[in-house]
Amino acid sequence: MRRVLKRDGSFYCATYGEHGIIEYLSNLLAAYGVEDNMNKNFTLQNGYEILSKSFLKVEKLEYVDSLAVTNIDDMVDYIYSLSSMTSLNNVPKHTIKTILMQNLTNGILNVPKEYGMFIAS
Repeated sequence: MRRVLKRDGSFYCATYGEHGIIEYLSNLLAAYGVEDNMNKNFTLQNGYEILSKSFLKVEKLEYVDSLAVTNIDDMVDYIYSLSSMTSLNNVPKHTIKTILMQNLTNGILNVPKEYGMFIAS
């Protein structure tokens, strides 16, 4: 990217972190063979180091957020739609729902999200 930018150009790149939804779900569902197999080639954790090899100035901006789930059935459907959760195909949905229900706080499942961006020049 550095090679094709104009002399005073900036590169903006959004990415995710390694401690978000997939890590959270993998920890909750580890007993069923769910593993965190998220692509970690370029994340909030390693992006600065990678970009610093080509850019003199790199700024990391984090977007602090979480997902407050009030409808557990929707979350169960979301989990089963993830390609990384294929190991759950033989696990009944009610089992996953029970696990999620056990992690509610005041009727809400707080699922971490980790996103942000880098600005490099």
